[in-house]
Amino acid sequence: MKTSDIQTVSVIGAGLMGHGIALEIAAAGYRVNLYDINESALSKARENIHYGLQKLSEANLIDKSQIKSALSRIKISHDLAEQLKDADLVIEAAPEDLPTKQQLFKQFGKLCPDHTILASNTSGFMPSLYAEHSQRPSKVLVIHYANPPHFVPLVEIVKGNKTSDETLTVARNFMENLGKNVIVVNQEIEGFILNRLQMSLLRESLWLVENGIAQVEDIDKAIKFCAGRRWAFAGIFEVFELAGWDTIETVYREVVPTLASKSTVPKPLKSLIDKGLYGSKSGQGFYKSDKDWTNSAKARITKGLASFK
Repeated sequence: MKTSDIQTVSVIGAGLMGHGIALEIAAAGYRVNLYDINESALSKARENIHYGLQKLSEANLIDKSQIKSALSRIKISHDLAEQLKDADLVIEAAPEDLPTKQQLFKQFGKLCPDHTILASNTSGFMPSLYAEHSQRPSKVLVIHYANPPHFVPLVEIVKGNKTSDETLTVARNFMENLGKNVIVVNQEIEGFILNRLQMSLLRESLWLVENGIAQVEDIDKAIKFCAGRRWAFAGIFEVFELAGWDTIETVYREVVPTLASKSTVPKPLKSLIDKGLYGSKSGQGFYKSDKDWTNSAKARITKGLASFK
């Protein structure tokens, strides 16, 4: 199979990630079959796709005239067999529930053409956990988007232990043709690259809060106005390359032994969960994340991401 053979992409799951993946691929000129078992999810996806395309246009990432043509390329249905019968690439974006994914990949194996590449947008489940259910594990891998998928200019691709080199190459080339920066995780590992980096930073941030060393707002400022600003233009290895590894080694020896290392959930986070304070979905977390706060934060993130895409 060649990258040019991919003409139709089936996105399975029309929620937060699925609709964004679908609209980006359709805006790039491909046919998209968007599936969800829930009709109300599909109805909401229609609204969100139109909204998302408008935002891409406002950010000058697509021309306004492309909105109508992109919409015309998206076929929405709750008929799984219909949405898979002509798929060249499947991207599963169902909830993070392993039995659900295993059942879906079993269906993919039965309903998709033999050449179809089968990908999951999972943020944590390794390909080997569901690849065999498809009866074609050489065609299975992870294509992990970050939220919002149509604005974040990166995906990570995770090889399973039986993923073929051809499958990896075709998937990587397709994503790069969409304009994505692609990172490849060569061996299965929990959390892949993105979440391992994010969780290590979160663990230390929560430790600093728990021990009264810093407030939540100040930690966010440290990332927004310093570390994150530099990391938007240079990665951690590039930044430290410029600083000098002899200097970094000295700091490493001094600081690393004192870093948080416990695997248990830190008290500040556990306290929120016990109280049912889940963040913007409940209107309160570390911040009072009501509708105004949530909309403002989303707009700020989207504007920032669009400037780098």
